[in-house]
Amino acid sequence: MTIAARESLEDCRTALGELVDGVQGRQWRVKWITCVVLLRAVGHVLDNVDGAREPSLRHAIDHWWKTMKASKPAPEVFWSFIDDERNAILKEYQTRAGQGVTVQLSGIQVNLRTGEQKVDPPGPHIYHYTINTGPFAGREQRELLAEAIAWWEAQLDLIDRAAIAA
Repeated sequence: MTIAARESLEDCRTALGELVDGVQGRQWRVKWITCVVLLRAVGHVLDNVDGAREPSLRHAIDHWWKTMKASKPAPEVFWSFIDDERNAILKEYQTRAGQGVTVQLSGIQVNLRTGEQKVDPPGPHIYHYTINTGPFAGREQRELLAEAIAWWEAQLDLIDRAAIAA
């Protein structure tokens, strides 16, 4: 079974849970990088740790990787997000993801005849966590991370079933 890879994936899920509204600046960047690196670590741990566990699993993993490499650039979630974003972070310390906040200011209304003033309270802050460039530009980061986690879960399930059937 793909036990070690699933452990890395579970840590990624935990890190994703920490990317909540209000996380900004370096705190956001560290959490984003953690998620992306853990997503890519799933594949390395799968190959290097789980693959050494038993021959049937090694065979299933090798077949899976061979199929993945032959299908490149599909699936896009792996090659264009998990792999490319991790490479950009580790090799250039760059990221395609961004962060921002819309601050809604309070308003003041003045009745010019009576001088009466009315102050509207400020609205809530609206946080933005989007992918800025690349094939996933405009996507919400947390949704893309959740999609990548779900994709890995499905892949690990396929590998486990192939190893059991062997």
